[in-house]
Amino acid sequence: METQKFSVTAYALKWIAVVTMVVDHAGYACYKWLGWSETYLLMRRVGRIAFPIFVVLLLEGFRYTRNRWLYLRNLLIFALISEIPFDLLLTGWDRRYSSQNIFLTLSLGLFGVMSAELLFDWCRKRRIPQPAALLCAALPVAAAIFAGELLEVDYHGWGVLLIALVYAGENAVVFLRDDTQLSRNVGAAVGIVLWASLYDAGHGWVNEAYGVVSLVPILLYNGQRGNYRMSKWFFYGFYPVHLLVLYVLRDTVFKWLLAG
Repeated sequence: METQKFSVTAYALKWIAVVTMVVDHAGYACYKWLGWSETYLLMRRVGRIAFPIFVVLLLEGFRYTRNRWLYLRNLLIFALISEIPFDLLLTGWDRRYSSQNIFLTLSLGLFGVMSAELLFDWCRKRRIPQPAALLCAALPVAAAIFAGELLEVDYHGWGVLLIALVYAGENAVVFLRDDTQLSRNVGAAVGIVLWASLYDAGHGWVNEAYGVVSLVPILLYNGQRGNYRMSKWFFYGFYPVHLLVLYVLRDTVFKWLLAG
């Protein structure tokens, strides 16, 4: 497979997402001392880069995994593992039922697009007209978005919507008969830009628009796995572990260093 002279592998994408996520959560952990300072705002804006990349990686896993149900099961297991660290750092233990971690957002989005694909294939085998088949396939996605709102997952239904839009953008190339990695990247980028525009317009502020920086590595993604030096379980486990570490640091080291 031909690649661009300068390109990005899935492994590199994961590290970009992980680093920007840590910057975001570290800023959140230091809010008590930083307030709405330029440093705080910069750290949170850097963090907007992470979620779109994680969504692209989620759908890459969905495309290439040998067992999609097992993939979904792993996400749900780590959603359970991550919930207490997430509550301790990001919501506060007294408000632990008010929001659920990003693994549950990803799980709902994955279930939505997986169900949509199965339903679309079922309709196509029965020669149901394509517009009707697409409408049927949209139903489980809409249900997943509603579940995201009801369960108050991270990013709420908006997070599930991003997964659906990126999936739709990436798969639009099939209908355009241009199924190349670059075309899928462009489709994903269109979905991300549309989502960020809708999100910020719906909330009345500029926030997720900073995440369009993620389009640079996404457009450079070459579709290759890369030379993994860390197990996939490292990246699964990194999320709950880094939340727990930041929680401990916030109440010990950060409190000591930034007090005054």
